[in-house]
Amino acid sequence: MILSTHAIVGAAIASFLPSHPTAAFVLGFASHFVLDSIPHWDYPIRSAAVDPKIGAPMTFDRALLRDAVVIGSDGLLGILGALLLFASSDGLWSILLGAFGAMLPDPLHTIHAHFPYEPLRTLQRFHRWIHSDKRIKEDIILGVGSQIALVAVMVGLTMVAHYGVLDQALAK
Repeated sequence: MILSTHAIVGAAIASFLPSHPTAAFVLGFASHFVLDSIPHWDYPIRSAAVDPKIGAPMTFDRALLRDAVVIGSDGLLGILGALLLFASSDGLWSILLGAFGAMLPDPLHTIHAHFPYEPLRTLQRFHRWIHSDKRIKEDIILGVGSQIALVAVMVGLTMVAHYGVLDQALAK
């Protein structure tokens, strides 16, 4: 999954815990693994230093710059989307921590490639184990579309739960 998808789902979960930022972070972190167990598309990583399968020494080149822009934009878009969709004055920290927690396992995956020690070793063993072996590689439309659909469903269900849209419709 891309970082934006993880962030928005983590924030949706966190929106139910506005006064419990630690729980929001932990549940956001856990949601990452649930989402990664679903077949999905990921954008390609070009830099060998960023690719967790390679873990090459840091080389400041065009590939690293491209990855920094793509990954940074993806993460920023996810945080902004999370804030726009779910932020409230009483739950801002929970939303932010849920979104950050949901994205965190991916950078830890890259860090582990450079520092393969505990507890990162065990975490990444779990991350690889739970990650879906089926990938949507060739069809970018299906890959991106399925993540947009997942986010739309999660946002919709969250809004229904928070605002009782079904309760209002059934009351009429």
